[in-house]
Amino acid sequence: MSTGPTKKVLIFTYYWPPAGGVAVQRFLKFSKFLPQYGWEPIVITVENGSYPYYDESLLNEVSPSLRVYRTKTFEPFELYNLIRGKKGKTMPVVSVGSHQKRTVFQRVSEYIRANYFIPDARKGWVPYAVKQAENILKHEKIDAIITTGPPHSAHLIGLRLKQKYGLKWIADLRDPWTQIFYNRLLPRTESSRKKDHDLETEVLKTADRVTVISPGMKNQFNQFKQKIDVIYNGYDEEDFIVPNIPEIKEDKFIIRYVGNLMASQNVEKFWEALSDLRKGNFDFEIEFIGRVDADVKDSIAKYDLADVAVYRDFMDHKMAIHLMVEASLLLFIIPAVEDNKLIMTGKLFEYIASGSEIIAIGPVDGDANEVLKMAERKPMVDYGDRVSLVQQLNEIKGQWTANHKSVKYSTAHFSNFSRQKQAGSLAHILEAI
Repeated sequence: MSTGPTKKVLIFTYYWPPAGGVAVQRFLKFSKFLPQYGWEPIVITVENGSYPYYDESLLNEVSPSLRVYRTKTFEPFELYNLIRGKKGKTMPVVSVGSHQKRTVFQRVSEYIRANYFIPDARKGWVPYAVKQAENILKHEKIDAIITTGPPHSAHLIGLRLKQKYGLKWIADLRDPWTQIFYNRLLPRTESSRKKDHDLETEVLKTADRVTVISPGMKNQFNQFKQKIDVIYNGYDEEDFIVPNIPEIKEDKFIIRYVGNLMASQNVEKFWEALSDLRKGNFDFEIEFIGRVDADVKDSIAKYDLADVAVYRDFMDHKMAIHLMVEASLLLFIIPAVEDNKLIMTGKLFEYIASGSEIIAIGPVDGDANEVLKMAERKPMVDYGDRVSLVQQLNEIKGQWTANHKSVKYSTAHFSNFSRQKQAGSLAHILEAI
């Protein structure tokens, strides 16, 4: 921990409380821990962003001493919602790979969004954020800046400030940019793809350092490997210290999935294995916390599981953590899309930190499976490997039946993935630039 003079870092993050979901967690937590390493974070965000989720409870996690500047932004989402008969700027979650029919309006708006808002539809925030930063720079010394995306248009803020003021700059990529899996499904023209790729390349070349969330993401950028560091999402140990919410009593085996479940995560072999488990007179429920694609619900009904499936709305972060801890078994599924070996969501670290049993489905040679190995958890199961799915389910069922409770794992050896230690790694990079 640092005991020297505090340096200042401007952090540009579109997602900030009251935004909910996983996108807000990374720099909400890093802002919490960076002061322990001699860095004062100053956050610049939007005052009324367009978010898929809201979680007012996260406002309580923002330190009163943390300076947060909220700026205006210009975005098309309010107009989009008005046309489709909705109010506000809340954006629907895109369900990649769904077979559900889309309206002509949805297809046209998707084309406009893919080709007229590059790199994304939140680029209207850039001039407002730059102006706010310049106001701060007039009055105090800033030692470094960090931009985090998605939305990757946030990196254009860093690009402008770097070019004009020569500030030390870290570009943080929580997801791939041009190579993110859903880009391949968007109706983009060749000129739009080139423009986006050129912006990505300029950011990667100009930033002093680039941080990504997994080794696989680092390997995507062969040309820039020497300036890229892996900073994992991790988990906040304090979130798992007896959550201050009422006890939830469970009298049966509860399988939980926390988060959105897209069509690309619809693993038929798993529903089939669960159906077999039920035929053996094993009593269980499978509970979904978040939005579930209609394709998934159709498959659940197909395998006669509809009456044991429970669908619950998005919950605040503390309640979601509590439900992870209380689960008999947590379900983790990586989307079956191209380059999914690189996918490693922040949820995986919280799943592991909960101590609950996990059954993970996805590429067996991907980054997420490496984390499971380091955590000494059951290995990833391939989407079509019904034998291994049944084997893991039967083993977990046997332990539950014998002990009348689920196995709980220690996470003591997993502490290197704590948000606090990952913030320390980020601070080390800030010192190095």
